[in-house]
Amino acid sequence: MSVINICRAHHYPIEELKLKIDEIKNDIEEKFDFFSEWESDQYLLFRRKGMRGSIEIDEQKFQLTLKLSMMYRMMKAEFRKEILTVVDEHL
Repeated sequence: MSVINICRAHHYPIEELKLKIDEIKNDIEEKFDFFSEWESDQYLLFRRKGMRGSIEIDEQKFQLTLKLSMMYRMMKAEFRKEILTVVDEHL
């Protein structure tokens, strides 16, 4: 299994950060056909066949992790680039 990790420091209050994450979530769902749901106030899960990931936040850090199955392994660089673009656009 191949993994993409994106970690960013942030300066937003948690509630404002969650609004930004909702924008990220919407863009990622649209681009990659993910289903997502908040598991807690600070942990978002998203998935689709062959991929699963999460966004975890706290007062200082944003961390996105995406696990790719073998069939998507060769496209890791493309997925990382797309996700980085979305994250950088909103954070």
